[in-house]
Amino acid sequence: MSLSFSTIIYAETAKGLFDNGVLYFKQGQYQKAVDEFTKLIEIAPDNADAYKNRGVSRMKQEKFDLAIQDFTKAQELFPGLNGLHSNLGVAWFYKKEYKKAIENYDIEIATSPENHVAYFNRALCLAELGRNSEALDDISQTLELQPDFYLAICYKADLLAKLGENAKALETYEAAIKHTYATKKLDQLKQKIQEIKNSKSKKDKSKNNKAAENVPEIKNTSNRGYSLQTGAFLNPENANKAKYQLLEYGLDPRILVIQDKKGRVWYLVRLGDYSSKTEAQESRLVYREELGIKSVIRSYGVW
Repeated sequence: MSLSFSTIIYAETAKGLFDNGVLYFKQGQYQKAVDEFTKLIEIAPDNADAYKNRGVSRMKQEKFDLAIQDFTKAQELFPGLNGLHSNLGVAWFYKKEYKKAIENYDIEIATSPENHVAYFNRALCLAELGRNSEALDDISQTLELQPDFYLAICYKADLLAKLGENAKALETYEAAIKHTYATKKLDQLKQKIQEIKNSKSKKDKSKNNKAAENVPEIKNTSNRGYSLQTGAFLNPENANKAKYQLLEYGLDPRILVIQDKKGRVWYLVRLGDYSSKTEAQESRLVYREELGIKSVIRSYGVW
């Protein structure tokens, strides 16, 4: 009788710690999530799910080495645990260990060939290694499995443009024309093609156009309302990665480029255009509670 009672208490405690960890994670309180999963591991050191979820929480903190340790331990305890290789792939990607990331996505795809996100993420790694043709194959497979995956459609067009297949890239951007990102890229590509056709000095024109695409105009805009800022970066590549993450949620982020008093150029990732602080605060809470996206309210166009 005493043993059964102890077992029940143990099970309830373990479940409570796990549920608390998941709740904190959803609220964006990643350190508290880590603390709860750590307590669970202390009383249940063989709980693979606890290690996996602590690893995901640590990834949100950008503690990728610790996350990899947790995923590896979870793998030792439960080799078939769902999604582990995808998690390892993401962690290695952010460490810029693209070959190791690809190795894990290879396994994930072999065991779960219907996982369209794994194909998409492997494509990102392949592209980082300059293997654009292989990346394009993975993106095409992504879209076979998930035809309406907007971000994959846009990335396919990006890859086609890099490979010089401008006509196909145009068609692909047009397939996603309803979104502002696709509209912008389509306009840029049309302009690039026209300049290539009309220019007598194609080489110089191409370089100038490429620079214009990659470096947005720095503007000082007046205060027209409020937006949510999810990140501020000195490196435009990091800003673009943050933007891609928001696009995966189906959101419509933009990058605002501002120069500070020291002459540094900042790339600010923003969401929304709100007429009042109250409206912005309501959206901020929804994004944090439902998607775990942290943000601060900023006046529109102002640092």
